[in-house]
Amino acid sequence: MDRPSADLVEAVGGLLRADPARALAVADRLRAPGRSFESTVSGMSMWPVLPPRSRIRVALEPGVPPAVGEVVAFVAGGQIVVHRVVHRGSAGAARGHVVTLGDATLVPDPPVHETSLLGAVTGVRAAEGWVPPSGPQRRRLRARAVRALTTAVAVALLRLDPRAATRVLSGLHRAVGTLRGLGRGRPRSPDRHEPT
Repeated sequence: MDRPSADLVEAVGGLLRADPARALAVADRLRAPGRSFESTVSGMSMWPVLPPRSRIRVALEPGVPPAVGEVVAFVAGGQIVVHRVVHRGSAGAARGHVVTLGDATLVPDPPVHETSLLGAVTGVRAAEGWVPPSGPQRRRLRARAVRALTTAVAVALLRLDPRAATRVLSGLHRAVGTLRGLGRGRPRSPDRHEPT
C-alpha cells in the first residue's frame, strides 16, 4: 500500500486539530489499516516521553481497542488530549471506558468512552526517524504512591458509575490546579496535553 503524501497527512492532522468535536467523525470516516495522522503536542503532562513540540503519529486503525500502557489521543472537554491508558473497563458500568493519566501528572483524567478515542500514538519523531513512544519514566516513591491511590479510586468509581468517576476526578483536577496556582501566586487550570 502506498503511503499518503506528507501534505495529505498534515492536512488531515490540521483538520482534526481545528475542531476536536468533529475530529471523531472525521477520524471514523478515515479509519483504515495503515492510516494515521501527524500532529505536534504542547503541554508538559507527558514529559519527558513527549516534551512540548514533539511530533507524533496517531494511528487511525479500525476496531483496535486500547491496551493498558499505550499512549492514546482522545477528545475530552473540547480538546484533543494525549495520555497513557492506565485502565480499560471490561465489565458492568465500566465496559467500554478507559482511564488515562499523563506521565507527569498525579491524578487520572475523567474516564472516557472508547468512542472518544482517535487512536494510539504509534510514533514520535526523533533524529533517527519515527520511534514508538517509550514507557513512563520512574517517579519518586511519593509520586508513585499518590498516582497509585488516585488511579485505584478512579477505577473503583468507574466500576460503580462512570459519571461519579468523572465528577470526582474533575474535582480533583481543579483542586490540584488551584493548589499549584497558589504555590505560584495565582490559580491555575490543570495541565492538559493536546496536539496543536
